[in-house]
Amino acid sequence: MALAYGSGIALALAGSFSQPALLLLPFLILPIWPWHRPVAVSLPVLTVVLAAGIWAGGSGLSARAEDCRFSLPTDGWEGQVSGRFESRVVPGRSVPFRVEGGLPEGCTETVLARWPHAMAPPSTGALVVGLATWQGRGFPDPKQPLRAGLLRFQDQPDPPQGADRAGAARSAGLRGLEIRGRIQDRILELWGAQAPMVEALVLARREHLDPDLRAAFGISGTAHLLAISGFHVGVMAGLLLAGLRLLGLGPRPSAVGAALGSWIYVLGIGAPDAALRAATVLTFLATSRLRGIPVVSLGVLSSAFLLLLLLDPLALESIGFQLSFAGTLGLVTLRSHLLRWQEAQWISLGGRPFTHRAEGADFSRAWLRGSSEGLAAGIAATIPTLPLLAWHFDRVSLIGVLATLLVAPGVSLAIPGILGTLILSAVSPELAAFLAGGVGWILEGVALAVRWAAAMPGAAPWISRPALVASGLGAGLSFLLTGRLRPLWMRSVRTPIRGLLALLMGWSLAIVVPLIPWNRHLEVHVMDVGQGEAIGIRFPDGRWMLVDAGPSSPGWDAGSRTVLPYLRRQGVRRLEALVLTHAHLDHIGGAPAILRGLPVRGVLEPARVTASAPYLATLREAEARGVSWWQAQAGDPLHVPGMEVRVLHPPPPATEDLPAGPRGDPNQVSVVLLLRWGAGAVLLTGDAYTPVEQAILRELPPLTVLKLGHHGSRTSTSAALLAQTRPTLAVVSLADGNRYGHPHREVLERLQDAHVPLLRTDRDGHLRILVTRHGKVRMGR
Repeated sequence: MALAYGSGIALALAGSFSQPALLLLPFLILPIWPWHRPVAVSLPVLTVVLAAGIWAGGSGLSARAEDCRFSLPTDGWEGQVSGRFESRVVPGRSVPFRVEGGLPEGCTETVLARWPHAMAPPSTGALVVGLATWQGRGFPDPKQPLRAGLLRFQDQPDPPQGADRAGAARSAGLRGLEIRGRIQDRILELWGAQAPMVEALVLARREHLDPDLRAAFGISGTAHLLAISGFHVGVMAGLLLAGLRLLGLGPRPSAVGAALGSWIYVLGIGAPDAALRAATVLTFLATSRLRGIPVVSLGVLSSAFLLLLLLDPLALESIGFQLSFAGTLGLVTLRSHLLRWQEAQWISLGGRPFTHRAEGADFSRAWLRGSSEGLAAGIAATIPTLPLLAWHFDRVSLIGVLATLLVAPGVSLAIPGILGTLILSAVSPELAAFLAGGVGWILEGVALAVRWAAAMPGAAPWISRPALVASGLGAGLSFLLTGRLRPLWMRSVRTPIRGLLALLMGWSLAIVVPLIPWNRHLEVHVMDVGQGEAIGIRFPDGRWMLVDAGPSSPGWDAGSRTVLPYLRRQGVRRLEALVLTHAHLDHIGGAPAILRGLPVRGVLEPARVTASAPYLATLREAEARGVSWWQAQAGDPLHVPGMEVRVLHPPPPATEDLPAGPRGDPNQVSVVLLLRWGAGAVLLTGDAYTPVEQAILRELPPLTVLKLGHHGSRTSTSAALLAQTRPTLAVVSLADGNRYGHPHREVLERLQDAHVPLLRTDRDGHLRILVTRHGKVRMGR
């Protein structure tokens, strides 16, 4: 019933439901029918449950589509807003803010908000009333209402904050929010720079965690230890159970008390998906123990799955929900089989069974059994989650099990240490500070181990979604053909050989299928690299070109941190060209990382001599890798089958026929590209100034997509350009709150007068724009 209900919700979320689908319900239920054993639920009942799941999923989608955050204005609404921050406020960072009043249409949902640097931040849970600006995303993700936009508080002399309205009722939720705020303040006081990691481990708040460390947890396959999961709830329940037993309570009352305590903890930190699952399972286990009923692990897990989906059908699309139940399902169904297999292999090598007791060998036998159980549990929990991790994060961690075995003991020690330190701080701040130092050493060791595991070569190879689907289908088809449908000559083939054949088939399809140009569109990928520019172009035949590579600095490289991972997630294995429009750091800084990370056929750039360090580093990297170097000249085409890709600027160096402007400015020779596919046309202007636009105006057709010049500066994107090309859509790449004030108000007014909609990376994030042969444009995901 749990599988049937979940399958119905999945169909609704996938958009597969239509009225004729009612006729197919009996056939959709067949794959989950347990043919190998008698069950008490009939096929008609399961069909009804599947239909109920479809209805619940559709109802949830309809309710979410009506969320008021999606209907808020996108053009910079300004007004006075009141509410409370749900986490510790760090100026300049996005933090969840619970709105109580002031937004248009009376919207009182939680939004992301930023506090200005010039003002002291308010405490978590305190009432904040102040002037703010709302900027909604042009194309918000319908699955993430929280990220529908950003609320920015403005600098004010003395905003009223920190006190509730007179006579306002104080709910339990507000009290809990204030308590959590005081805990976060105490954590910051005790652990300082390590506070973000402590908040993530015990409060499920990851807003302030270092992005590099968060990425390292993901690459090493230990992200489940960082997030509040069944592991954390299990540690909390174990501590509560031990404490209650020490107080003299019996096993059954102690189990009930531990379950109740874990619910208080889970609800207090905001009820994350994995923690809800763990608390629900603990409740079922405590109830079984209280009534003296034997526990069926799969039944408990299924009951928790069904109950949580009844309460919130859309929880099924949550990554945390999927990973939590998949990992636990692996523990329930695979752990014992893996443990028996490990023991059989050990015995075959001459060892004694793990349970064998010999004089003087109790400790070693217990250690061996404990290590085997830990390894079996890690593998069992990892196997079902690998496809989900690959689907959502485009990476497969190959060292997750070993890294978990390495890091988990430290986390197990840190969590009780953190809780003990917080409790002790209310009695003796000096002793609490001393204990916090010890916990800090443990956390430092955990972070060091995670970074080391993530830095290992091949720790988490990239895999695109088409490759993942192809490998899964290939492996399943191969296993089926060599199994039930295998010919006579394969009847004697053993299961391991069949598994190897399935892996080979899946690997082969994973390589071949992504090379097939399924999507016959011209795709423009404008990446969010901050105050810089990086635009990926996917041609209709499946080949890729990159225009600029984003900025770099001593502590951050957009090429390695953003551009390269984004391209790999799209399945890019080779670039036909790396176009560097000009030698400014915000466009060329990430180029060396791109050359190191992907095969590049050639680099196209203005070829004007400059002493820029990033430019010289790019030259050296390209030379070391044998990459061709092409000079960009007006009129030169790039040979792409079925398309026109032409350089419009700069002119050949011999003529130096540059438009009027400052000499020596790299923007003066910025490469301008025109891409045409059928009736669709895309103009990429780099940082070219208005005189350059005037010089190429006569060569420009009506545009489907216009990339604003110079990040939306008033020096580019003239009214004449907009009038001549009449673009369907404009895009601009820039950083949120950049010091240049981009995009300038004059450019926004020109776009508004020309009725051209604008998409911005600072507000809308990564942009994927599909241009059809007929000149139509639509947004991709």
